[in-house]
Amino acid sequence: MNIQGATLFLCWMILCMDTCLSQKDCTGVDCSVLQNCIETVLEKGACCPTCAQRGCTCEGYQYYDCIQAGFQKGKVPEGKSYFVDFGSTECSCPVGGGKIICHFIPCPEIPPNCIDILQPADGCPQCERIGCTHGNKKYEAGHSFQIDQCQVCHCPNQGGKLMCSPIPGCDLRSPNKPMWVTTTENNSPLRDVGSRHDSRQTSPVENLKTNFSQLCSSTRGRNSQPTQCCSRATVQTLPQFFLLFSARTAQQQCCLGSLGESRCLAGMNVARAGDTCEEDASNKCGIDSYKECCDCCSLGLQFRSEGHRCEAHQYLGFHCRHVFLTCCEGEGKRPALNSTPPPEKVSDSPYPKEAFSIGEERDGENAVEGPVEVEDMDECLIYEGNICHHRCVNTPGSFRCECFPGYVLQEDAFTCEDDRAGVEPTSLLPPPTEIPVPLNPCEGNNPCEQHCTSVGRRQQCSCFPGFSLMADEHSCEDINECLSTRACQLNERCVNTAGSYVCQRLITCPPGHQIKNDICEDINECEQQSHNCGPGFECVNTVGSFRCNPKPQCPVGFNQEAQGNCMDIDECGTLAQPCSLAFNCINTVGSYMCQRKIICSRGYHASPEGSRCIDVDECQSSLHRCGEGQLCHNLPGSYRCECQTGYQYDSFRRMCVDVNECWRYPGRLCAQTCENTPGSYECSCTSGFRLSSDGKNCEDVNECLASPCSQECANIYGSYQCYCRQGYYLREDGHTCEDIDECSQSIGHLCTYKCVNVPGSYQCACPEYGYTMSPNGRSCRDIDECMTGAHNCSLAETCYNIQGGYRCLSLNCPPNYRKVSDTRCERISCPNYLECQNSPLRITYYYLSFQSNIVIPAQIFRIGPSPAYSGDNVIVSITQGNEENYFSTRKLNAYTGAVYLHRQVEGPRDFLINVEMKLWRQGTFTTFQARIYVFITANPL
Repeated sequence: MNIQGATLFLCWMILCMDTCLSQKDCTGVDCSVLQNCIETVLEKGACCPTCAQRGCTCEGYQYYDCIQAGFQKGKVPEGKSYFVDFGSTECSCPVGGGKIICHFIPCPEIPPNCIDILQPADGCPQCERIGCTHGNKKYEAGHSFQIDQCQVCHCPNQGGKLMCSPIPGCDLRSPNKPMWVTTTENNSPLRDVGSRHDSRQTSPVENLKTNFSQLCSSTRGRNSQPTQCCSRATVQTLPQFFLLFSARTAQQQCCLGSLGESRCLAGMNVARAGDTCEEDASNKCGIDSYKECCDCCSLGLQFRSEGHRCEAHQYLGFHCRHVFLTCCEGEGKRPALNSTPPPEKVSDSPYPKEAFSIGEERDGENAVEGPVEVEDMDECLIYEGNICHHRCVNTPGSFRCECFPGYVLQEDAFTCEDDRAGVEPTSLLPPPTEIPVPLNPCEGNNPCEQHCTSVGRRQQCSCFPGFSLMADEHSCEDINECLSTRACQLNERCVNTAGSYVCQRLITCPPGHQIKNDICEDINECEQQSHNCGPGFECVNTVGSFRCNPKPQCPVGFNQEAQGNCMDIDECGTLAQPCSLAFNCINTVGSYMCQRKIICSRGYHASPEGSRCIDVDECQSSLHRCGEGQLCHNLPGSYRCECQTGYQYDSFRRMCVDVNECWRYPGRLCAQTCENTPGSYECSCTSGFRLSSDGKNCEDVNECLASPCSQECANIYGSYQCYCRQGYYLREDGHTCEDIDECSQSIGHLCTYKCVNVPGSYQCACPEYGYTMSPNGRSCRDIDECMTGAHNCSLAETCYNIQGGYRCLSLNCPPNYRKVSDTRCERISCPNYLECQNSPLRITYYYLSFQSNIVIPAQIFRIGPSPAYSGDNVIVSITQGNEENYFSTRKLNAYTGAVYLHRQVEGPRDFLINVEMKLWRQGTFTTFQARIYVFITANPL
């Protein structure tokens, strides 16, 4: 060994000894598991690492999304988030780490004034244009249109409803008459372009277009100062649909268009010069195309400098896409096709639960939501000819504008102008091959009162049933069907109505009745005084007639007056005196009496035989004047008035008044309540008490003896209280107890599946099959029949547990395939090149289980090669099992496809779908097939 080698060996030994002496002996040290740790650090002298960063570890299909989002090795720090499925779903790692949580972001609502909806394949539908609808046609916001010969409409800038106005001077009855348009400045008619040498007559629209061409040409040549154009343009404030009637407004709008075009070109020049795109503070006209064109041009220049293809994204909008392509394709050349770098590996790490690996054993499943498949959009069809001046030609991913013969496409790739210099501008006529669509004469303000029918280009008026057309051939009048004798039957009468008639049945009433509201009612002859009862009779009404009852007779001593009342007869006043001369005649009610003519003193009267005077008993004959409540005591020749017990004499009023014993003897007569009565008093008790036998004291009543409560009763002094047992509540009546329905009144969920109310309590129940009750008595657990052996699968079958049940599955490989695992078949051989490309290289079985309440659209499976390389391209399709169109495939990128469940499945159901992936790699197709069992189970929990 030479000296140099020996020196190196000695240094190495010294270094090893130093390192070994400084390292701590960690033999037998058991380090604890660091939960949710994605980055560790081992401090000097320590045996166990410590966690430097907590977060989430991306697994399965999420690994690819995390790598694409820029998280190295699929590790997402806590609190970080990223978007997948083209921004439709946000996934985040919660604070403290754990598992990735994803939630779907709903798309915004489409405004009601949207006329064109953009449905991109990689995002939410968006409103591409707002405007107005009229019939089956759509009109762009901010534009004016002539919808018929004499009517012009304008769609407001915010869209909504068309604003229409008639063209002044237009006459629908003279369609061939040349139209004149009067300006608002000089009120002089413009030049009539219909009087040409070819003797052709033009429509009002052609005249207006020709006039506008002249006005705009003169305006653009005359107004070179932007500030002048701006000041002139802001003078006119008329609505936009009056542009067709005002030459001054036409000049100003053309001037504004020229100003906007010049501002856009200035912004593009700033971008080409490499300057910063900023707002122009000197702009006072409100034209904002300067910064927009500068920004869009900068994007195009950046795309070209990075070697990308000049393809503008459709979200940029039509105007920005046009500026983008102009700057991107305007200078330089695109990179040659042979300068493309070799294929770059874009997916190195396998996805254990999603991808088909080439040469490796990887299986799995997933469930993520996503967008629809990308397809080309026909802009010419969507914009209905509004994006090109003359003709629009659709191209893959874009479009281009072309001009009619005799016109040249301008630099803006939109406008067409006549290629002949110095020729007078003419109106834009459609190509000879295009036949103008005739207008419907019944649209707009037609003269028909009820119904209009288009016959050729003429209007033909008609009327609704029950009406006839009048002589003016426009108005309608009602037909009186009652003039016909056959309108109604003989027993009916006809009543004419607007457009029809009504037949009413004739009603005949029996005698003594009359018709009222089509009903026969009885006539009350007694009230109508139409009876013939005499003065001594009384009229009594009967149904259909009446009867006369005699009035009652008066007894002896009474006469009946004219009104039928009985009056007393004064026998003493008659001519024939009933008494002799020695007696006086005294009339009485219904009779009389004879009294001897002797003179007796006051308080006495003659005896019946008239021989002596006897005392008059004023108390018996009611001749006394004792007041109410007084007692009359007869005296010889007189009487005396005394007060009854409970009354006392009031000398001032000279009458007996009641004594209120309750006031005179308060608290001494009754125990609770004293109530005065005429001449006496009464004792009573309040509710809950009853009067004792002495009529004065009160004793408590035990109301519970009468069972007033439905469950429990407690007597209290003077009342009672009802109580309910547990599980019941007392109703508002205070007596009845009613069961508490805990299942419906509980704030939370008492049971995970089903709550059964029982008297005084509740019970939780589980489905009859496939579930068992948990020990807590509230939740249900799925029974794993495969683990417990409670299945009937044969030895050749495999038991697969699902929610509430199980499935018996068997894997049989088709001919020319061999079984290499429990879920995979490999092709043995293929006889020719075509069959090798079309038949699957590998068939893999997957088992997916979902509940019927899964949110759709749901991404249930991903498929792709592992590893994937730049230049790979896959075609994914469902070849079998999707006859009812519950599933669909979407291409997420060039090397990844997904299977979606996009229709809600009602009830439990099983599916077996064959998903085929064709991988295009280096000029060759390789086919893979996934046979996916999808079990949709009910959601009882």
